[in-house]
Amino acid sequence: MRRAFVMGSNGPVGPTQLRYALNDVEKMRTLLSEPRCDFKVESPSSESNIWSVYEQLAEIASSCDSDDTFICHFSGHGRLVRGSLFLLWNDSDTNKLPNTALSVARIMETLSYCKAQSRLLILDCCHAGAVVNMPKNGDEATVDEIIIKPDNYLVLVAGARSEKAREIEKLQGGFLTVNICDAIGEKIDEADLDKDGRISIDDLKKWLENRFKQYNQTIPQEYHVPLPYLYGQYRGEIFLTLPSSNNLHVEAVVDSEETSPYQALDPFSKKTAGFFFGRKQVVKDLKKALEKSNLVLLVGNSGSGKSSVVKAGLTPELEKDGWQVLEPVVPWVEPVSYLKYEIAQRLFGETEKIKDVHNLIDTNGLASITQHIPGEKPILIIIDQFEEVFTVCSQKSEQRRFIELLTKVAYTSVSRLKVIATLRADFVQDCLKHPPLAPFIQNQSVFIPELEDEDLKQVIIEPANNLKYSFDEGLVESIMEQISQEENFLPLLQFALTELWKGRDKKARKITANQYLKKGGILGVLNRRAEEIYRSFNEQEKVWTKRIFMKLVRTGVGEKDTRQRQPKQKLLAISGNNPEQQEAIQSILNKLIKERLLVTGNDIEGVAWIDLAHEALMEGWAQFSLWRKENRELRRLCDKVEDAHREWLQSKKDPRFLMMGGLLVQIEEKWSDMEQELSDETKEFYELSKSSQYKIDGFIQQKLEKLDKEYQLEIHKYQIESLQSQLETKEYRFQLDAKEAQIEIYKEHNQSLEKIISILAEKPNNIVVRANVESKTFDNQPKEHLTYNFQGANISGDIVMNNYASEQKQSLAEAAAEIQKLLEQLDKTYSKNETAEEMTTSQKMAVASEVIERIERDPTLKQRLINALKAGGTEALKELLNHPASSFVIGAVKGWQKDDISKD
Repeated sequence: MRRAFVMGSNGPVGPTQLRYALNDVEKMRTLLSEPRCDFKVESPSSESNIWSVYEQLAEIASSCDSDDTFICHFSGHGRLVRGSLFLLWNDSDTNKLPNTALSVARIMETLSYCKAQSRLLILDCCHAGAVVNMPKNGDEATVDEIIIKPDNYLVLVAGARSEKAREIEKLQGGFLTVNICDAIGEKIDEADLDKDGRISIDDLKKWLENRFKQYNQTIPQEYHVPLPYLYGQYRGEIFLTLPSSNNLHVEAVVDSEETSPYQALDPFSKKTAGFFFGRKQVVKDLKKALEKSNLVLLVGNSGSGKSSVVKAGLTPELEKDGWQVLEPVVPWVEPVSYLKYEIAQRLFGETEKIKDVHNLIDTNGLASITQHIPGEKPILIIIDQFEEVFTVCSQKSEQRRFIELLTKVAYTSVSRLKVIATLRADFVQDCLKHPPLAPFIQNQSVFIPELEDEDLKQVIIEPANNLKYSFDEGLVESIMEQISQEENFLPLLQFALTELWKGRDKKARKITANQYLKKGGILGVLNRRAEEIYRSFNEQEKVWTKRIFMKLVRTGVGEKDTRQRQPKQKLLAISGNNPEQQEAIQSILNKLIKERLLVTGNDIEGVAWIDLAHEALMEGWAQFSLWRKENRELRRLCDKVEDAHREWLQSKKDPRFLMMGGLLVQIEEKWSDMEQELSDETKEFYELSKSSQYKIDGFIQQKLEKLDKEYQLEIHKYQIESLQSQLETKEYRFQLDAKEAQIEIYKEHNQSLEKIISILAEKPNNIVVRANVESKTFDNQPKEHLTYNFQGANISGDIVMNNYASEQKQSLAEAAAEIQKLLEQLDKTYSKNETAEEMTTSQKMAVASEVIERIERDPTLKQRLINALKAGGTEALKELLNHPASSFVIGAVKGWQKDDISKD
């Protein structure tokens, strides 16, 4: 159903009251109600206040179904109050506008809750462009509230926020409304720019642009009217009028002299499905594949008609069978976002639910959404140009997430949701690099074959037959013979047939061989036509045209290029910020779009984009092909810079996403060549990255210098420690040498002792060592002089053999015998059953202690032992004693000996 709410007011009585606003309302009501537009139109009464207007609008909006089209129109005064736009009503008080005038914010919110698939708000008033930044709480006009935006609908405004709309005496109304009425009324044929028999929102937009230029050229600048423009997020089609026949089905054809049955470089769509032929078998294969799998890939060469197959072949067939088919999603730079947006808008639509739907998809995957959609209809999602996931989307994480969302659908056992993705055949290897995709390439793909002769004949003949046209005899065969020499020829064929159609014989209703010959045959038509258009530009325009086309190409490795759409504003900016030059570029774009070399549309944010009509242009236009071979490495580098800039913006200008390292070095080396190819924003991004890198380099240099100082200090520390270690080693060596010297002394001492033992062995008499002591007793005795150094003291003396020594030895032996007797006697008391050899140290000490105590009690024995030791020494006593405890006794005897010496 098509519904419209048309309202307006001349405003409150006074000097600023308008004259024609109510006339505009009546014209709009009348035209929208006519069969050609077929809207059910409602309007508030002249006595209604703003509250009843709100209520009536809300009632109509809430009663719309999802298949409806709804238009809301206002003509009258617009006033800004603290950032919010208000529409003056009959009884509005300019001092109390929030309570006496219509709040545009409230109207926009009402439209956001409307279920109608196609929604359009038209504001023919001053400051209409204020909707671009409209505070949500408009009634109170507080600018701190959340900004609201059109949600899946469009707003057509009379001018920018700062511009005033004009009532024009000559037109008897406002510029915007009068020209809308012309487009859907008397001048519909002129406004129908694409000649499809109806006025779309795109037709209206272009029509208004043309009328704006024409009108302002005829009057002084101070009387110029502002340019009306569209704002909002809507990717579908809105039609203000219907085709001349109101009962057309999808397959039906608009029979008009201006309707072309051939699509040049455009893909066929539901709208042109009646002219689509030659791919019945592929459509059947796709339907069978969907019965077996939830995810199917349609693979074909560039120019094989993949998009046309799903849009004009498969979609109408499935919709006949009760399927709900969503508009195709092209991945572009943010495939996950575009996919979620399309699903949320098409399947749910309500603003309040969209965020919940996005969260649901993120958490549970795509298949989970069907649980929240009533009914049993199967749902098909189409991903067109799937290769853009690899060529245009530069973020690997986004690529993986998108692939993951699609492939998970395939593993849902029972699901109403199905997915078809079209893929260029030369990107199959890229898919195989992603493990989740590989099985579907191998097992769930439908490949588009080359057209058989019979199918190719249908592609040529049947579209013209549908409009009661035929070909000269033999012409079809000539076309087939010539075109079959080319690879991936379908876009070239469609373009050539479109050109032949333009020169058809309308009276005879024929496509003639004469026209075919004039065009120079089927091959080269695209190249010739593109060259004609290019040569029609002046030299500066040619420079801009080349840059436009090169911006629309993603330079791949080798010759593997793909098209990439660009924001329209980015293309306009290739001349800088000069308004006149931007207007000239706009004229170039308009001509290229009109000639169907380029196409345009809006993204999910309502931003206009431009794209190549088809990849066939890249090879089919020789000049374009030559351009693509120039500076390929430089263009790849430019693409990397653009990717980095886009990621930086998406990260909310996080400094971590600035360029750095090797990429920045490459850019600096090539900057003089690259600079002219980049936008001002991208240049600023580069300068910011470079500045940041210099700061990082400076920081790193400071850090390195600091680390170097710390390193040098560590080296000095290690050197000092090494010197200390060397000194310690030398000191240790010195001590070791001293010990070795002492050992040598001990050896010498030992040799002296050995000499004494040798003398004793030869003359077993007692000896006396006279150490620097004068004694006349021994002067006449035979002697041998002995000198040695013992523990640092020089000792020298004579060894004298006499009977006295023998007596001392006998005395020592007697003392030793008494000690031995005591040891053996006490051993029996303390060792119990153990032999002497098995005694413990404590037992040995106990025995020795008792022996020493008994000697102490016998002074005579003690003195005799001391005297004997003075003469014979402890070593002699050791040899005479044979008991484990003897060493402890000898130690005590040594102590007595020292005490005796000190007394002397």
